[in-house]
Amino acid sequence: MGMTSNNVSVEEFTGNLTTTLTHQLKRLYNLGARKFALMAINPNGCSPMATARSPTREHCVQVLNRAVHLFNVRLETLVVSVRTQMPGSVLVFVNSYKVIRDIIRDPASKGFSNARSSCCEVATINEGGSGILCKRGGSICTNRSAHVFFDGLHPTEAVNLVIATKAYASNFKAEVYPMNLKQLSEI
Repeated sequence: MGMTSNNVSVEEFTGNLTTTLTHQLKRLYNLGARKFALMAINPNGCSPMATARSPTREHCVQVLNRAVHLFNVRLETLVVSVRTQMPGSVLVFVNSYKVIRDIIRDPASKGFSNARSSCCEVATINEGGSGILCKRGGSICTNRSAHVFFDGLHPTEAVNLVIATKAYASNFKAEVYPMNLKQLSEI
């Protein structure tokens, strides 16, 4: 498949995103911000929207997750590299990708029973929806905290609580780097 002037590789796109983010962080720094928490992109390849569109119905669409992972690796690297350009600043990388992937790999151990389908009935493309958002007047699951995904893309409040708890208190560098948000708040 040849590249045209309108197409860029995933690597180029990721590079453009991190460059733009770096400029935005520097703008915030110049306005007085010194403490930053940078959240990873979630494993969107595991979302109900992605798996519903997959012809093989794979549990996670790996091509999407590889692209997200590439960005997240660059984001984690940015935490160290940008700090030198912003004296007195502290940046923390919160790896929500890993936290959600861990839940999806073993939902029961984390108190979840459904890691595949959305809690709400999602409006499909055939119904004029995007495959992401809940269908107006559609059904909603009775136990939201048992689901990993609320709609076709977004995690439930229960998952966000796990991410927030880990971001604040985890001492595991694969989840928060170089420190957790509690430590960041004490600087």
